[in-house]
Amino acid sequence: MDIKPFLHQHYLLCDEHENQEACCDKCNEKIDGWAFTCESCKFWLHESCASQLLPQSILHPLHSQHCLYLSCNHDYFACDKCFTLARGWTYKCKVCDFAIDLICASSSTTNDQTSMEGSQRSNQSSRKIKHFSHSHVLTPFYYRKAGKDHCSCLWCEKLLSGLSYGCLSDRCRNREVFFHESCLTNMPIAISQQHFHLSHLLRLYLTQREEEHKCNGCKEQCLILEGRYSCQNCEFNLHVCCATFQPSLKYELHNHDLTYFRIKGYKGNLRCKICHEKIPHEDGSNEGVFYACVQCDFYLHLHCLVPFKTKHEYHRHELILTNSVIEDYSDEYYCDICEEERKPRHHVYYCNKCSFVTHIECALNKLVDAKLDHMKLMKRKETNLKNLKIDHFDHEHSLTFYEVIEQNERLLCKACCLKISGQAYACKLCEYYLHKTCTQLSQKLLHPLHPSHALHLVSIRSIFQLRFLCQKCRGCYYDGFAYKCYLCDFVLDVKCATDQEMSENESEMIEETKRQSKLCLFNQKHKLSFINYAPRRKKFRFSQCCEKDLVGPSYRCSDCGYNIHEFCLGFLPEMQLKFHPQHPVHLLYNVRKPCRVCGYSLHATIGYSCGQCDLYLHAVCAKYSAKEQVTKFEVHNHGLSYYRGIIPYSLQNICGECMKRISYTPFYFCPECSDFKLHFKCARIPHSIKSKYHIHPFVLMNNFVEDDSGQYYCDICEEERAPLDHVYYCKQCQGLFVAHIECVLDSVEETTPTTQEAYSNDLPG
Repeated sequence: MDIKPFLHQHYLLCDEHENQEACCDKCNEKIDGWAFTCESCKFWLHESCASQLLPQSILHPLHSQHCLYLSCNHDYFACDKCFTLARGWTYKCKVCDFAIDLICASSSTTNDQTSMEGSQRSNQSSRKIKHFSHSHVLTPFYYRKAGKDHCSCLWCEKLLSGLSYGCLSDRCRNREVFFHESCLTNMPIAISQQHFHLSHLLRLYLTQREEEHKCNGCKEQCLILEGRYSCQNCEFNLHVCCATFQPSLKYELHNHDLTYFRIKGYKGNLRCKICHEKIPHEDGSNEGVFYACVQCDFYLHLHCLVPFKTKHEYHRHELILTNSVIEDYSDEYYCDICEEERKPRHHVYYCNKCSFVTHIECALNKLVDAKLDHMKLMKRKETNLKNLKIDHFDHEHSLTFYEVIEQNERLLCKACCLKISGQAYACKLCEYYLHKTCTQLSQKLLHPLHPSHALHLVSIRSIFQLRFLCQKCRGCYYDGFAYKCYLCDFVLDVKCATDQEMSENESEMIEETKRQSKLCLFNQKHKLSFINYAPRRKKFRFSQCCEKDLVGPSYRCSDCGYNIHEFCLGFLPEMQLKFHPQHPVHLLYNVRKPCRVCGYSLHATIGYSCGQCDLYLHAVCAKYSAKEQVTKFEVHNHGLSYYRGIIPYSLQNICGECMKRISYTPFYFCPECSDFKLHFKCARIPHSIKSKYHIHPFVLMNNFVEDDSGQYYCDICEEERAPLDHVYYCKQCQGLFVAHIECVLDSVEETTPTTQEAYSNDLPG
């Protein structure tokens, strides 16, 4: 159903505004509160005015089983159609929690390219993940600005872009927990020489239900089942995201450098050492912005420490302390004094006359001496080498060099679970041993069995809790180290991951993933990735070409966002249709046009079109239409083509004989008239028939699959046939002779009486 009128021709942002000078384009009242705005043409609309322009409920073809109701959502959500981040009014199913944004709910957009870019990823897997960085489930989405401010990644603090993950739970509505996909895959499980705790290695732990820990950086509670970096010797803990902060500002009244903190949804109970007020201020703000010395528990409000205005010798104008400055939407922003990269959401000093932007510490001439810090780190490393001691992420105590002369059955390496011999490191107090080679394992590696993401070295005890299954040797392990992909749950035992000798099974797996590279059907600059999809109990992946479940060898274009079976690549880029001899039809993807055969939209599917004649067909419908043979029936002047596709309920598909709707059932259609259709049962196809091409009579079957070869042919015309289509079948030959219906009807010798009752009986098969 079209939403008419659509709110605006451009994409609208939804956010809360206070005392805006702009007026609503509908009621002409001042904007104050939640409203929609267009950044391109300064269009404004009250949220309440927008609701008056939209229908309260719609039926959408992507969720035709239930009605979708207009709902207000001030929190971020991922649209279930295009998988992009959205906010504001949404159409939501009260039964299934299915929700789509206004753009996807409306079909009034006429720009095909815009709709393609917005929804070509609609078949992207919506699999949520559990990651140690956050206590709740993270949902994948493609980032698109949805409010007045851009969202940023909690790990790298850069603006979101491309495929990202976020917590869309109501419990985190004020925190904006978002991550780049690349940041999630690259988070370490141990940090050495962390700025706030240089003395020991910080290891990753999951906070258990019976534990209580506070982050030493921001002083907030560490949430249950959320990761923290911890030194258990010193009882020092850091949230995963607090571990990325670095000291930057020297303060003349304190011995240590101060670190800038900016935390949304801050719930700490700190007080500023200057004004003695709470952080954040008791002004309704839920954001904590402060400077801290983590070592000394020394905290200061930003505005108590940093002057509102300042001057710098590198710039002639006065610089103003500004919330944040984002000149454009890019991946990198720089300070105009030190020319180093800056975080786009951090406070800066800014000259609005010349767009001069600088770090706070650079404007105040209080730069950190990075060389001095580097020298301190080098001295510590030299001391560790002299003492032959190392810190390891999997053990809380330092490990001492230890050489085993004779093998001991009791001494097993905690990494590979093999006997200790030769050079090793040990904590004899805890009877913890590691081969020297196992202490030198790479923290991250790319493996040919999983080339899409890096694998990270993890301890089974700290990450898996109980056990894991190696996806190379299929062994079940209860102890030791493994390499894991956090996003895909792909795991390799450390021995399998580092084994230089390739097994025959692994060679076959690698060959499968290195199939000959193929190019995208629609853009020769894109490459198709080979994927061997395993069968799933819940089938939500389908080929956009044949619209069948994706199982087995398949290809995916990540740039365009479509999946197809390997056998679907046989669809021709150009096709000549018998009923449309004027022009050939060309392959295309994702247009909001109805198919001439089934009447259903080509949105998010592969099809064919003749641009000159405004003719559009699904790829499957075009394949049926391209058949040379048609069947003549008395009820219509032209020959009719058989069709067995997946046609949903539609008011347009009416049988020309019984005048009832056609839905999810085979039918005949007229390629020339396009609007004439006939139920298969109304066509009165003979149940039994004798052809001149075979000695025995044929019986009509629902379908016939004689073997698992994947290739099936008609024994009369010797052309390929679809295994699920109705066919004529010779019972006496036990399936050795099978033919298209139209091929048999063209060679009739005798038939049984054709009555409605004869067909209505259940067909064999």
